[in-house]
Amino acid sequence: MKKIPPPAGNCLLVIPARYGSQRFPGKMLVPLAGKPVLQWCWEAAVRAGLGEVLIATEHKKVLAFARSIGARAVMTSPRCQSGTDRVYEASRGTRAKFIINMQGDEPFMTAVTLRKAFRKLKNSPDCAIGTACSRITEKKDITNPNCVKVAMNAQGRALYFSRSPIPFHHHLSQLKGYPWYKHCGFYIYRRKALEEFVKLKPSPLERLERLEQLRALENGMKIAVAGVPQPGPAIDVPADIRTAAAFLKHLKAK
Repeated sequence: MKKIPPPAGNCLLVIPARYGSQRFPGKMLVPLAGKPVLQWCWEAAVRAGLGEVLIATEHKKVLAFARSIGARAVMTSPRCQSGTDRVYEASRGTRAKFIINMQGDEPFMTAVTLRKAFRKLKNSPDCAIGTACSRITEKKDITNPNCVKVAMNAQGRALYFSRSPIPFHHHLSQLKGYPWYKHCGFYIYRRKALEEFVKLKPSPLERLERLEQLRALENGMKIAVAGVPQPGPAIDVPADIRTAAAFLKHLKAK
């Protein structure tokens, strides 16, 4: 792989775009309001102005589309076990101090959210990884296992991530109205942290919850979490395209 010049701000934003999704094959290229899902994500990454943006894929169709819109893109191994592995492979040979793993199925990710999470990590020298969360306002999300919750300390350091409602609200608790927070599924790694993370074996809690970030916590890596506005819907299954289109229509009507 050719070496990529160091981006402005010492960041490299990598969008892992796997065409062979099990639940929704080819979802990256499915149109949403006349524009493929991947293009929405790429444009948000570019607007963030944090550095070079690179699309990493295992399929020629994604590579061709990326290049058709002027995006930088590289082919990565189809054997990559996760998006993080794909991000790491794409980032090798670069000198960026921070590597941002930005999901390719989050069309409503905003530049503001990315920048806020980056500032949180930069201002948290004790942390290896940065991410974000938003307050849950829909009761159905609290018990929805597809909505990943995060519990944090007062400094915004992640204590645990779960598909279950955390923290549990005991009926005898004196804390009324304490919020739940939804994890926004992107990560900002210090380069050394990413190199360390991909060498670690999947951990027990990670395997139980099917949440990769628990591997970091189980191995003593601290995660800084920035509070951000509630994001729009991600694209996981075909029905999510209709949900996303309705969300976009609602935004335009405001």
